[in-house]
Amino acid sequence: TFQLSLPMSPQAQKSYNSSLEGKLSSTSGERKAIQAAVESYYALPGVPDDECESVDLQDFFNKNGVMIPDSPRNWVLLASLRRPLSRSKPSTEKHGSLSTRQQLLNSQNSLENARKRAQFQRKATSQFQGQANACTVNIQRLRHLHLIFQPLEYVPSGPIFKKHIAQVYMEDATALNPEGEDPEEQTLMNKGTGSAMNNDQRALLHLIFRKSIMKVTAKGGRATLMYRWTWFRFLIHCQLIGPDGSWDMKAPSETKVPWSLAVKIFKLFQEPNSQPPALSFSGWANALQAAIRAKGLYTTAPEVIEAVFSTFIPRAQMQMGISDQEASKEGDRSHSISSRQNSRTSSRAMSRSFSRGQSRSMSRSLSRSQSRGMSRSMSRSMSRNVGRSSSRALSVFSTGGSTCGEDSDDETMTDDGKLPLVWQINLAEQQICEPECLQLLHEYSRLLEILFHHYADGDKMSQDMFTVLLKELRFFPDFCQRYSLKKHLNATEVRYSEAELGFAPFVETLCRICFCFLNIYGNTAQQLAASKYKMLWVLALLEARLPRKFRKNATDHGEESEPLDHIQPQGADSLWHQRNADFDISVCDNKDIILWVTMEKLANALPILQAHVGGASTMENEIDRALSMLRR
Repeated sequence: TFQLSLPMSPQAQKSYNSSLEGKLSSTSGERKAIQAAVESYYALPGVPDDECESVDLQDFFNKNGVMIPDSPRNWVLLASLRRPLSRSKPSTEKHGSLSTRQQLLNSQNSLENARKRAQFQRKATSQFQGQANACTVNIQRLRHLHLIFQPLEYVPSGPIFKKHIAQVYMEDATALNPEGEDPEEQTLMNKGTGSAMNNDQRALLHLIFRKSIMKVTAKGGRATLMYRWTWFRFLIHCQLIGPDGSWDMKAPSETKVPWSLAVKIFKLFQEPNSQPPALSFSGWANALQAAIRAKGLYTTAPEVIEAVFSTFIPRAQMQMGISDQEASKEGDRSHSISSRQNSRTSSRAMSRSFSRGQSRSMSRSLSRSQSRGMSRSMSRSMSRNVGRSSSRALSVFSTGGSTCGEDSDDETMTDDGKLPLVWQINLAEQQICEPECLQLLHEYSRLLEILFHHYADGDKMSQDMFTVLLKELRFFPDFCQRYSLKKHLNATEVRYSEAELGFAPFVETLCRICFCFLNIYGNTAQQLAASKYKMLWVLALLEARLPRKFRKNATDHGEESEPLDHIQPQGADSLWHQRNADFDISVCDNKDIILWVTMEKLANALPILQAHVGGASTMENEIDRALSMLRR
């Protein structure tokens, strides 16, 4: 700033003082700057003494918008004495104002900024809480995991292992459209019009549904739901499982869905709050139709129904050994049930109408006490009859979709009464073949290959060497005894038509032994655990009991010692650091899956060899069981 030492007139001094009145409550430096601006302005030629009241921005510029050369440096201070700079013309308003639209936009922007700040604060708080929770230990969760991984005295603590534990099912790894509705989900849920089935078709579906769930149910038991492992086995029987590109995409009869899509379909139709996850009869039928039209080769509902009963259901019927005669019997049975329902319904209606008319006429002629007594007796008898008839007429085709399973009468499930039973072998094999277990087997197949090639002679392992392997891993007699081991080996021998074990029969037999042990002799947590947890148990126990000669640092100490269940393997040679992370079961060809033969053939169709079991073997079996109990 520059100051002129020109004297101010009294009128100008008064105008200047009035302009400063109420404007300054700051330091003397600001006051001096404004005073210098006013004095500079009044020193301009042609400026009257009372012009301070109407100083404006346009006074410092000419008509062309160019600043006057004699304008003071602090012209901005001078122009802002009376009005905000946003106003270019004199106004009687004390303060400048914005338009209504601009005020609305400003308020909207302010609210949006406030919302973003609140969202950022919530996100920061959530991240902080997550980090804090990660540092804490859930005692109940840890105790549950300790129960699952018994007899190990520790729970593996690797980050990859924790990821496996957190993602129990395949859909947990990739959430199903967390931000909104999934259009593919809507397509799968839409059945279309004209999708009704006749009684014969529903009877055939119910027969296959009942046979499927009875394969993994104890004889004499009652089952109403199809669990997750049976759903995948049924799709394999229908030849509906396969990666994209492995089949002719233009042939509707060759339709296949990958494992990931089969998992998604099951999740869409599963019963709410069911543990373990399961499908009712109606949910299973709808899920089957959704799987068939998933690839868009069947568009209308009649086409889907036609494909179900002409292409896919006959494949499952053949795999499960259901003859056409048995299917026709089931159809006749459903017709008889429906006819009995109709006759009982009509008889109930006639009896109700007759009893109402009769009771009215009798109530008019009899006294009140007699009518009350008779009405009570009649109501009791009618309620008993209705209750009996309704219980007898309970149909398996109820609108609610649930089915009432019947006692198992499957003739193929003949057994000798010794563990493991046929249905327990079926259950173990179906759980092994869930997609999460298959994914784990392929990710950590290196460990299994090391064991197999060490005890095998070339590409085959004899049954005697397999028994030696189980003894060195202490799986025998801890998890299986002589008779049960012979039973497992006989089932594998009949399935693969050879006595020696290849790599796939070796993996199947080893996993089946472990799953049968967990399902039969495991604690409550182990029996109710998901199939993936059971497979993690198998892998963790194999790593813990892996002999020292298989480890990289086996010769560091100069001697080999027996591995212990309370020492967790550490270092780069740990199992959880040796995984094939690039493998994806959904894109793997069916023939390349290790347990594909296991999935194709049923265990209860295989004869269990019962020869060569005499008194000596029975005594040895009891001794093995006693030793196993002492070890545990």
